[in-house]
Amino acid sequence: MEQHPLPRRLAAEAVGTALLVFVGAGAVPALILFDQDAKSAFSGPSLGFVALAFGLIVAGLVYTIGKVSGCHINPAVSIAFAATRRFPWREVPPYAAAQLAGATAGAFLIWGVFGDRATRLGYGFGVVNFDRAVTSWGSAMLAEALAAGILVFIVLGAIDRRSPHAVAGLVIGLALAAIIVTVGPVTNASTNPARSFGPLFVQTVNGSGTHNWLKFLFAYTPAEVAGAIGAAFLYDLIAKRPVSASRSDGSSSRASAASGGSSWSGRRGPTTTPVTPGSARSQAIASAADETPRSAAAAARPSSPR
Repeated sequence: MEQHPLPRRLAAEAVGTALLVFVGAGAVPALILFDQDAKSAFSGPSLGFVALAFGLIVAGLVYTIGKVSGCHINPAVSIAFAATRRFPWREVPPYAAAQLAGATAGAFLIWGVFGDRATRLGYGFGVVNFDRAVTSWGSAMLAEALAAGILVFIVLGAIDRRSPHAVAGLVIGLALAAIIVTVGPVTNASTNPARSFGPLFVQTVNGSGTHNWLKFLFAYTPAEVAGAIGAAFLYDLIAKRPVSASRSDGSSSRASAASGGSSWSGRRGPTTTPVTPGSARSQAIASAADETPRSAAAAARPSSPR
């Protein structure tokens, strides 16, 4: 993957998360306004349309900004990738800040587009919530941990160099839609701390609804981060191919499945060595991975499209 400067990658993450919130969470007030008798778009047939909105925008963003920033658009994904040495820890804070800022901008766009009509709706800014009368904190946290974990597990499989990358965005988007259909009735299926933060912040500023900050801080966010990290380690345990050959310096000759020809060293930072088709290095990587060297165009895929 072509290495883009950090400011450009942060801009991509901010724009991507803003669009995720505006289109995905924005589908909630749109559907409520469409069906004036509905109290929530997270119930009945409307849930499928919300899931579809999220899935399609994520699929589009994977192909649009994946080649720039990796299209994490989710702090839990960035943290999980860093925990499994797919992403540098030092870039997690700026990535998370860009994602939270983008999510907030996306929620303000919802306010700008729907205006006062959104403020009169309980879910007007697409906030996530769970009803403590029917769902315990433990159940809600388990649901969100599973949602974020399943998403990260599928993301890692989709971007694995052994998988067909042409359909990675579609696979990730459809997986997110399926997760929302299942978990939506329980917790409104956040799966993403930034997606929760933006609408909640704007609704707090607007003063039009419940400010579920305790749930955001102590249920949604920790559960999603824990689920994402656990899923990343589980994927490595199940799907990581054993390396039978080593370079002369003793380090693994196979590049990380999620780094597209780059390796991450926790002490020295990310290092990328150009891989020319037909070169000795490309042959060594292909041999260690039991693969045929791919073309330069294929090698330029997104490093972590989600």
